[in-house]
Amino acid sequence: MRVTGQVQTSNAIGYIRTRSGELAKFQDQVASGLRVKSASDDPVAYPALLRVKDTSERLAAFSQSASDATAVLNDSGTALGDVNDVLVRARQIAIEGADAGTNTGSGALEALASEVDGLIDRALRSANAKPDGKPLFAGTATDVTPFRVSATDANGRPTAVTYDGAAESGRALTGPGQTVDTRTAGSAVFQQPGADVFQALIGLRDALRNNTIGDDIRSQQLNTQLGNIDTARTAVAEVRGAQAAALANIEATQTLISNQKLSVDTTSGELEGTDYAEAVVRMKEMETSLQAIYATTAKISQTGILDFIR
Repeated sequence: MRVTGQVQTSNAIGYIRTRSGELAKFQDQVASGLRVKSASDDPVAYPALLRVKDTSERLAAFSQSASDATAVLNDSGTALGDVNDVLVRARQIAIEGADAGTNTGSGALEALASEVDGLIDRALRSANAKPDGKPLFAGTATDVTPFRVSATDANGRPTAVTYDGAAESGRALTGPGQTVDTRTAGSAVFQQPGADVFQALIGLRDALRNNTIGDDIRSQQLNTQLGNIDTARTAVAEVRGAQAAALANIEATQTLISNQKLSVDTTSGELEGTDYAEAVVRMKEMETSLQAIYATTAKISQTGILDFIR
């Protein structure tokens, strides 16, 4: 069968398209750093690559959740630290107020009571803190203000504080099968039975401001409130301790997850990443092949009819 110039030209064009496509593929591998982008690039490696990437995404989600939980617990620790400072100062005031001989008739009791009014407001602000827009101490109820003044005296001072949050603490998934309490139910922190922060402060203030009792009775009441303050402070300290332990566990888990993700991402890179040495060699081969085809095609196009007659 006679091979015509048209057939040769058609074949040359086909070769050019094939080699150009392969050249473009290797050029893209070098430019992007990726060898496998779709199943057709490597049918064997692609399924394994999908599994590895899915694992990497899950580990990244755990890491992000752990970071968010760490931020919440750190903010919570700051708020609890402030409440502890409030109770420390309240304890000092109770001791000062119990020394009736020093304070009676000097106006010091009223001054101390006024300071406790400020401590009550401060404790409420800390218990209702929303550093990230969500309450730290409302449990799973993230759209409420946990504590509110539900009763006041004739002068508008708080006499009762009510918790409006959820009874269950919020939790974060920080690793495979691992959760940590983050947004604690405020009632379990500030209003434990026998350890109510607000009632301890309110009781202290009222004992200081009560002008109908003698110094001895006031001293007894203040000593009682001193015990209530200590109990409330212990309750807050227990929560702070639990959160500190949770932070330590999160840190350990994050280290483990970080190491796992590094290993997984390394495997992913090996599966999909470009072997630059091989890609450059193949790219040069395609360029050389194309140059040869171009040269051959040019000769074919210059062949005259007399060449075929010969």
